[in-house]
Amino acid sequence: MLLKKLPLLWRVALLTGATVGVALGLVGAVADWTLSRKLVQETDLQMASDARELALALRKTGPLSGGGLPENLENEESSVWEIDHGGTVLYRAPFLQAQDRFTRDGFRCVSSRNRTFRVLVKTQDGYRLTLGRDMRELNAILQKAEIAYLLSFPLALAVAIWGGWFLSGYALRPVQAIAAAAEKIGPHALQGRVEIPTEDPDLARLAQILNAMWERLERAFAQEARLTADASHELRTPLTILRNELEEALAKSRSRQDPGEEVFLSLLEQVRRLTTITENLLFLSYADSGQLQLRFQPLDWSGMVEEVAEDARILAGPRGLAVATSIIPNQRVDGDGELLLRLLWNLVDNAVKYSTAGGSVWITLLEDGPWLALSVANTGPTIEAEDQNAIFQRFYRARSVRGTQAAGSGLGLSLCREIVLAHGGEIRYDSPAEHWNRFTVWLQKRPPDAPDRQPSRKSGDAASSPCPMAV
Repeated sequence: MLLKKLPLLWRVALLTGATVGVALGLVGAVADWTLSRKLVQETDLQMASDARELALALRKTGPLSGGGLPENLENEESSVWEIDHGGTVLYRAPFLQAQDRFTRDGFRCVSSRNRTFRVLVKTQDGYRLTLGRDMRELNAILQKAEIAYLLSFPLALAVAIWGGWFLSGYALRPVQAIAAAAEKIGPHALQGRVEIPTEDPDLARLAQILNAMWERLERAFAQEARLTADASHELRTPLTILRNELEEALAKSRSRQDPGEEVFLSLLEQVRRLTTITENLLFLSYADSGQLQLRFQPLDWSGMVEEVAEDARILAGPRGLAVATSIIPNQRVDGDGELLLRLLWNLVDNAVKYSTAGGSVWITLLEDGPWLALSVANTGPTIEAEDQNAIFQRFYRARSVRGTQAAGSGLGLSLCREIVLAHGGEIRYDSPAEHWNRFTVWLQKRPPDAPDRQPSRKSGDAASSPCPMAV
């Protein structure tokens, strides 16, 4: 229904207008009927009075003769149609036809000569008097009243719609204030609360419920972030010790040519993987709690992409992958160099890791208006449509890579997304051609004359120590 698509203010205004319109229509119909009835009643009273005066005049003048009506019996308001005395018609108006006979006393409406008349038949003092009155004047009054009402109806309807819109807007101001305050409350600003209105108990209850909900959310977010950070911190120390011990044992094993070297290598690889997951979780916990501190500085984005592309060629060599680039030079951005380098490594590492053997990796950096668009594409099984909306979720792995040796922890793209969002950019996935996957990152390019930016906290106001990176 079209009405449901309109904003609430307009829905209330239109419903108010419709209600008032129906009410005005009913009032107009009742008013028209009442006015018509009142005018007819006044006409009937006047005609009854004229009939009494006519009867009194007939008593004074006596029976009529000659078929005419004396001037003293003429009346400006009501015309005498017929005078009958004892069955003898003493007078009959010339315009009446033979079939125009009125024998029953009372009032009635009669149409004659394309006009409507109000007719009174009254028997008094032996005379049956028939009087008629033209209804044109009465109908003209009714018509003027109806025209005036119809002309004022659209204006009244417009005023009603405007009044409904104004009053609904006034009534919704507290709700709009609550909504505006609620918009400012987000994952990094859950400490905000809406002001509780005192003039309306219903709105006060709504505000109290919202505040209670945000308080629970704030506690839940804080608990989750604290749990993740604490767990990551607690895991880092034993993992670091274990990795150091394994590296030392591996070095001794190599010096003795111990056959257990492969076991140490496998254990060390798993420890490094656990360390990376721990560092990633710690990074995400900082991002969730708004404590991710970014150190902005002018960066040679083109140079960074070129360096990572060269490293990608080294990684791609054993798998027979061709790495091609198309990078416009001398493009700069403002950002945290360590985080953006991690972003590049994650995207390029994924492209190499998930490419089919003997396939291709394509890295491009192009201008897109005020933005720089970095694209990393690779050949391989495309991500299914149902997976595309979830690939940036944490610990999510697409169906096409589950169970393969290349499958990671499912945190890399989540980190990429957080880094890009912290820099005010955007990251998207698409498949430009069959058996091709492409991730594109947009970052705002730095104008040549832009002043250097001071280090700032992009994703939160709470102070924190620099988040360690695990590349």
